[in-house]
Amino acid sequence: MKSVKPADFERQTRLDPAVRFALLTGPDEATMGAVAQHLIGLAGKDAERLDLTGAQLSQDPSLLAAEAASMSLFSPARVIRLEIPGNGDDSLAAVEALLAADTVINPVIATGASVTAKSKLVKLVEGSDHAVAAICYQPDRRALVGIAMAAAQEQGLRLANAEAQLLVDLVSGDQALMRREIEKIALYLDAAPDRQRQVTPADIAALGAATHEEDVSECINVALGGKVRDLPEMLSTAAAVGVAEIRIIRALGIRAMQLARLRAEVDAGAHPATVVAAKSSGVFWKERDAVTAQLHIWDSVRVARLMTRLLDCERALKSSGTAGAVLFRKLMTDIAHQAARAR
Repeated sequence: MKSVKPADFERQTRLDPAVRFALLTGPDEATMGAVAQHLIGLAGKDAERLDLTGAQLSQDPSLLAAEAASMSLFSPARVIRLEIPGNGDDSLAAVEALLAADTVINPVIATGASVTAKSKLVKLVEGSDHAVAAICYQPDRRALVGIAMAAAQEQGLRLANAEAQLLVDLVSGDQALMRREIEKIALYLDAAPDRQRQVTPADIAALGAATHEEDVSECINVALGGKVRDLPEMLSTAAAVGVAEIRIIRALGIRAMQLARLRAEVDAGAHPATVVAAKSSGVFWKERDAVTAQLHIWDSVRVARLMTRLLDCERALKSSGTAGAVLFRKLMTDIAHQAARAR
């Protein structure tokens, strides 16, 4: 099957019985998570959900196919949720076994933010009659404003265009954070679908977080931009306001994925500024100058190496008994020095 758009999944009212494996990838984790939840919900409210990880599949490649062929003992339906780390190579053998199996009765809904369109896993999915993939790109500012207004309406809030733009800017384009802010405003105004409330700029100012996203974005741009002298103060500030190290690493991973995708266009002859300015780039308008500069610095080889190191660092941060915090600061410093040398 060919790749589809996330919206095609969102319009589905039932799971396609021909699709054994649905893969969601891309830098927009908010859309990825929302679409995955929608597909899981189509299995029915009484369906049993089984969560698997890429680590489990790398240890036992036959596990996915076995679970996909097993009936639930307690529920009328079963759905498998798979979280794929890295580029998806560790899960490749398991997915191959799933797609080649004689019998599959349980659909697999998989997400992997670091799986690129050129990965072996995506190529496998695109070449199969039993699988489908969708790449979730960051929406542009206009689309985000529409998403904000629609999400507010679901909560019983009337959000005008100007206020929606204010909210989008407040959260630096982060959909997940934006939805949390909308829920917070709805509670504050005692809004509900049957109790409509108008949102004012004062409401947003009163409740809007002086968002940590700005600190995360600044850390990313300082490191990838090669601003070595600014890095220690930036990391200290992020720690002081409570920004978790793993959050910065994951945000860097999303930016690295974005750079890898855009860099392919640059390598094909396009100018970085033109690539970033295009609607399809998915680059938030506030970040365009920074991403353009980073495309001049980070070529495809450097980005690939960066993604590997980010994955290793995330594993260290999530594992007990490791020097994760030390490795994090060293990696951030190495990234900044690498960028400074390449500028």
